[in-house]
Amino acid sequence: MIDARPAWRTRLVRLAAFVAILAVEFAVLEAGMRVAGGTEASPSFQALFMTDPDVGHRLRPGAHSLYRTVEFTTDLKINAQGVRDDEDIGPKAPNERRVVILGDSLVLSVQVPLAETFGKLLEAKLNTADPAHHWRVINAGVQGYCPVEEWFFFDRIAAAFQPDVVIVAPFVANDAVESFDRESWLDAGHPPDVSTTTAAVTRLRRLARASMVLQVVRLRLDLLQSKLTTPGPERPLSSYLADPPPDVTRGLDVSRRAIDLIEKRAAAMGARTALVLVPARFQTDDADYGRLDETVRHAGGVLVRNSASERFRDALAPLGLPMLDLQPILAAQPDRVRLFFQRNVHFTPRGHAVAADAIFTFMRGHALVR
Repeated sequence: MIDARPAWRTRLVRLAAFVAILAVEFAVLEAGMRVAGGTEASPSFQALFMTDPDVGHRLRPGAHSLYRTVEFTTDLKINAQGVRDDEDIGPKAPNERRVVILGDSLVLSVQVPLAETFGKLLEAKLNTADPAHHWRVINAGVQGYCPVEEWFFFDRIAAAFQPDVVIVAPFVANDAVESFDRESWLDAGHPPDVSTTTAAVTRLRRLARASMVLQVVRLRLDLLQSKLTTPGPERPLSSYLADPPPDVTRGLDVSRRAIDLIEKRAAAMGARTALVLVPARFQTDDADYGRLDETVRHAGGVLVRNSASERFRDALAPLGLPMLDLQPILAAQPDRVRLFFQRNVHFTPRGHAVAADAIFTFMRGHALVR
């Protein structure tokens, strides 16, 4: 009779060796990514955020991170109120005027120093134009937000900042589909209850957040899931299709509902609300548009370059709020390629300067500066 134990031992040794090699490769890759930095999956960047039962997620009060990529290095500070600012927000002085800007990563703008964001540039312009008052512009942008989360954040956190003006800045590329995904949140009046998550799942999520490799894998899986569940081009581009899917049109309705809630809450406090539509990079960058147009055509769709901006304008028009579309202003610039970073979809310092000029002119034109 042949003894099979040596063969099993060999297989176990080989399996152990394979696992050890994978562990070493994982550790090397993890260490390399931590040294190189430059990804939102890095633990230092993820540490800027926290879960919140009233909002879903938000910036962690008092957090601080140095964010490095090949294009920029930014010192990120979150104040005690949980917004990106070097100073805390205390009681409003009698001669003080405050502007709260709600939005996503295009408002948060981790790619540039705080002083170079369009909010702070706008603040400087307002103080120069109106020396009788001290203007403060509060950056209430949070990575990954859509109008539904912006409503929760304003209602439960930012309304306490006592704004005179509230600017909602939808990112037209993906806010509709993200609002569609969160319609149940708006109907319920709150995000899902994270406390029902099992302890095991919580531990796994903490492990994933602590690992840059696992964070990148998660981001890739999210993208793959989007491609598998949405026919045609990847989901954010569906907002620009000649024949958009139902989640875009429904998401525009949800966005309008959320912004209407913001406006009513602001009006009850004596504050005015205005809208600033933020375009995607390819709406101003011809080379970027050409690449995406080809991708969409190969996927069987038709890309309409500014349709997402137009759809947001039409969807939000019934609210009767002052509205600025940044797309034609950015597209009219002689140096359009320098308005956005080329490795991400966010404004460069030049883009922030153009946006600040446009918003300041818009505010004066609509008597939002008194």
